[in-house]
Amino acid sequence: MRQNNMEAISILALQKMPGVGATTIEKVLSLPDIIEPSTPSDLIGILKEAKAKFGRISVPDIQAATIGWNQAHEIWELSLQHNIQIISKNSSDYPKFLLQISDPPALLHIKGNIWALNKDCIAIVGTRNPTRFGLSQAKKFGESFAKEGYVVVSGLAKGIDSAAHKGALKSNGLTVAVLAHGLDTVYPSENKPLADNILENNGALVSEYPWGTKSNRSSFVSRNRIQSGLSLAVLVVETNIKGGTMHTVRFCEKQNRSLIVLRPPIDLIENSNIQGNAQLISEERAEIVLEENNGINLVTNRMKNIKDMLSELEYGQLGLLVPMERSTNQKTKNINNEYINSVPSQQIVMHHSRVHDKKEKYITRTLNDYTNM
Repeated sequence: MRQNNMEAISILALQKMPGVGATTIEKVLSLPDIIEPSTPSDLIGILKEAKAKFGRISVPDIQAATIGWNQAHEIWELSLQHNIQIISKNSSDYPKFLLQISDPPALLHIKGNIWALNKDCIAIVGTRNPTRFGLSQAKKFGESFAKEGYVVVSGLAKGIDSAAHKGALKSNGLTVAVLAHGLDTVYPSENKPLADNILENNGALVSEYPWGTKSNRSSFVSRNRIQSGLSLAVLVVETNIKGGTMHTVRFCEKQNRSLIVLRPPIDLIENSNIQGNAQLISEERAEIVLEENNGINLVTNRMKNIKDMLSELEYGQLGLLVPMERSTNQKTKNINNEYINSVPSQQIVMHHSRVHDKKEKYITRTLNDYTNM
């Protein structure tokens, strides 16, 4: 782990102090020439420096700072004892694509193969209550992408997530589980054997939350941005309209990742747990619409393009692409009826780029047009 350990410990201490949140920590990390803190008083001094520069920053008293400092050292020691690495966003080991999102975690807690996080990843996500079709497809896609050398990222939840992880493991590929709590536990507990299998096969468990942190609704939403942020693309296997997967979709769009959606069979169209797929397709938010376990090459080609774009961003070489116009009144009122004819078979929907605070623009091309480009 190539970083200054005291930096990670100091960030942990800040996270444990009352009134100090992610925004404050981001401001502290932006300060130039910070003297390495070695006491709680040093941390208070750094917070006062940040307050002088940015204003509206809460500075805890020495008692609160000392408690946070001691808790941070305890978490650090417990993590080391359980083979959990803690890296800051300033570490050279920090995942390069995750670093490019608007709000990368200040710290990552990683158990297992840290190098898997810097490989080319695809997130495979979906409902906890999938159809039999969805389960089989998630497993097949996990297996297929792992065979192609991609790391399969998901959230270790029941349903689609578990199937995607298992598919990757079936092909002896790498898979990463992003958790919404500290790495001292596995949720759901029934997936502890799956988590162990991921680690045994050179994969990783990762979280932005320190040892001892319990999950809540907010933490599940927050972890979804990490799933998409680590990845070049997000594949939605099955989701309902208001499911947690839709949070991942929105993060995917915000982060300029490729959104891929599986078209469910017509005989499942009434199932509420695939209505999100229908909506994403009919609203033309999907770059690529897949038919069962087909189109792997199409997706891998698109991910190579995304990787090139993100690599250029990393070195400050990318200018804004000029998007194409499209009609903005294409949302469906009746998804069930309009879904079947919304996108012809063998058609994909690609967007060139999404610019913050501007309308999303799309280009539609047939599969044959795209593959012959």
